Amino acid sequence: MQYEELFDYLSDAERRILAVLKSSNVNTYFNPEDVLDSVFSYIGRPAKRLRPSVLLMAAGALGGSEREHLALPAAAGVELFHTWTLVHDDLIDHDTLRRGGPTVHEAMRSVAKSRDGLSDHLAAEYGRNIAVLTGDTQHGWSIASFVDCALQTEIDPTLILKLIKHLQSYVLGNLVFGEVLDVRYGMRDLTELKEVDEAKIVDMLWLKTGVLYEFAGMAGALIGKNTPDFGDKEVQAITHFASNCGTAFQLQDDILGILGDEASLGKPVGSDIREGKKTVIVYESLKWANDSQRKTILSTLGNRSASFQEIETVTHLFRELNGVRRTKELAVHYINEALPYLNTIPDSKYKSLLALWAHYMLDRQF
Repeated sequence: MQYEELFDYLSDAERRILAVLKSSNVNTYFNPEDVLDSVFSYIGRPAKRLRPSVLLMAAGALGGSEREHLALPAAAGVELFHTWTLVHDDLIDHDTLRRGGPTVHEAMRSVAKSRDGLSDHLAAEYGRNIAVLTGDTQHGWSIASFVDCALQTEIDPTLILKLIKHLQSYVLGNLVFGEVLDVRYGMRDLTELKEVDEAKIVDMLWLKTGVLYEFAGMAGALIGKNTPDFGDKEVQAITHFASNCGTAFQLQDDILGILGDEASLGKPVGSDIREGKKTVIVYESLKWANDSQRKTILSTLGNRSASFQEIETVTHLFRELNGVRRTKELAVHYINEALPYLNTIPDSKYKSLLALWAHYMLDRQF
């Protein structure tokens, strides 16, 4: 199988990252039980752990297996950082499923209703509140995990401090910006947003997704070389490589969000359409749609009560009107932009894994 080596590595990385999280003494402070259960809710479900794995592969590519091992607490920190954004994103999007199970706010709504006998309104409010606090807790834990990389290993503490500052300023600022744009675009008809074009939608995707992949690659590269020099040539190469791959990941994810099945996606089919997500697929399809097709798309997009048949009809139009194909073309473009950066990196099994990961960004399918 083409990606067997990558999948084996991802599986082993997941095992090691979960071991770090479960052995941490930080989680002993998480109370009450609803918060503790919620913090581990998504973490305990099967996932590829791509972002922390990219960090580990980058560390190995520039520092060998010993540095890759020392980078584990930082990789766990990236996983926690990513997880809190999922918890809050699910809350913003009103999603009920994540990784095949209930979202945090939905699970806690059910708990409040069955255990505490709260009304529907109060149970939903409790679920939302616990989700906010869960994300806050995971966010704090992610920083503590990065600190462990300095306290428990020989990694330069100055490097870790610089990484934490970069994560909490540059990465967080861009990620929140991207989320706000996603919310704004989702609330309006694209035809009303004359200033929005394909490039700005792709920029929004990078802000939401690419920036954390960029950070994972950069952090791993810096830890691999144990240097705080962000301008190092090899570090910059992996940073740009991971950034481009992150954009390709989100573009391909948008395709899977339209064409995937619920069992594999871990969320309801058509949820992106019902939420009114403004993707390149939507933009391209509306550009080529006739009046009747445009009316069909716009009447379903953002309609949380859209039927399965309505979702199927719009999905077919997205294929027919070039939306899916154009998005795939863009994803291929960003991977082709990314791969040459690896030429700067010495050959190793980790470099090969990074290249496999890049190709996998395009080939993920359900």
